[in-house]
This record gives sequence, C-alpha cells and structure tokens, in this order.
Amino acid sequence: MINREFAALVEAAAAPYRRSGRYAWRFARGKLRGDPVFRFLLSSGVLPSAGVLFDLGCGQGVLMALLRSASACHARGNWPAEWPAPPSSLKLHGVELSRRRAEVAGQALDGSAEVERGDIRHVPLPACAAIVILDVLLYLSDADQRRVLARCAAALRPGGVLVLREADAGAGLPFQVTRWAEKLACWSRGQFRQRLRYRRAREWRALLEAAGFTVEAHPMSEGTPFGNVLFVALRR
Repeated sequence: MINREFAALVEAAAAPYRRSGRYAWRFARGKLRGDPVFRFLLSSGVLPSAGVLFDLGCGQGVLMALLRSASACHARGNWPAEWPAPPSSLKLHGVELSRRRAEVAGQALDGSAEVERGDIRHVPLPACAAIVILDVLLYLSDADQRRVLARCAAALRPGGVLVLREADAGAGLPFQVTRWAEKLACWSRGQFRQRLRYRRAREWRALLEAAGFTVEAHPMSEGTPFGNVLFVALRR
C-alpha cells in the first residue's frame, strides 16, 4: 500500500519527465509507484546521507530523481513519520549505455545530478560512498559480472555500500516470470540475440563476499510477480 507522503513524492519526482514526453513521464511514474525497491531504499535508510553515489545502468535516472525530490519533500515536512530522513548531501552520478535514456535522465534532472553515457564495465569509478546497480548485471557475461563487482569494491571506501538487485534463478515460477519478462523487454528493443546471465541468490551472495563485502539479502518483489532479491553489501 502506498502512503500519502510517498504518493506525493512519486508525483514530484516524475513531474520533470514531462519535458521528454508523455511516455517518459508515464514510465517514471509507473516505475516509482510499482517497484518496491524505491520505497525500500527510502524507508530502510541503507543509503548514506553524504558523499558520492553512483547509479550504474541508471536508465532514465528515476532513482536520482526520487532522491532529489525526497530531500525537498522532507524539508517541507511532507515525509512519513516512521521513515529516517532521506539522504540530503549526496552527489549523484548516473551512468547509462543508452543514448536516449541518458538524454531523458539529463533533461529531467536538469543539472541536479551528473549523467554520463558509458559502459559500466569501463567508465572510471572514483572513490565513492555508495553504488547502486538495479537489474543490470544480468546483461553481462559471467566474467564481466565479476569484474564490475571487483571495480565497485575498489571504488567504495571502507563502510561504503553497494546496493545490488538481481533475479534469483532459484526462485521457481517467479523467476520464470522474471526471465520471460526480460526476454520480452529485449525483443521490444530489437535485441533478439541478447544473452542474459542469471544466478541463484546464494551465488550472488558468494560473489559479493569474495569481493570483500558483508552482505544482507532482502526479497524485493512485493506486489509484483517477479523473483528478485536486493543485496545490501557493505565494504569491509
């Protein structure tokens, strides 16, 4: 159930996407309302209040738009009483491979965050406090998944957090729904030969621990038919 304050926050975060057309606005609004990861990130307090945050594979930049609007809503007193204060001094930096999505993100964020078009396997990752990767690593090969996680571990300061969401290949029917939804999404973009690399939740945990993280796993499919898990990984 979406509370009144969060519903208002979603509307505020999605509004700037009208500059890029109705589709961009409807996508941002629907994603923020329907995907449980965004409520979790604000209500759990897992993100630091200051420092640099990289959103790798940021898409249209909806997480960064949400964080910017959250700070403004909290300052006005329009904030759920049971939630911690949102990050107020994060410097936001998104990386997106798609030119069109990067352009939409840049237009919506309008200078309040830096959006870079690039490949997360190769873009420089300076020292930072937080990295978020949502539903992205499945598009990479096994070796590239490992390399990206190693790069994240090298960039994060001790105590820094990596927030990673991926499908759990051991989740049974919900995983099959997730897998086919991703295939359809790829086909709709003309990516008929896109290979998808999934892992079981325990495999993701083992990779993160081997890279130097202490890991907590949270089911992240509430209200959806999917089989996703969110890993909150602290750099040891």
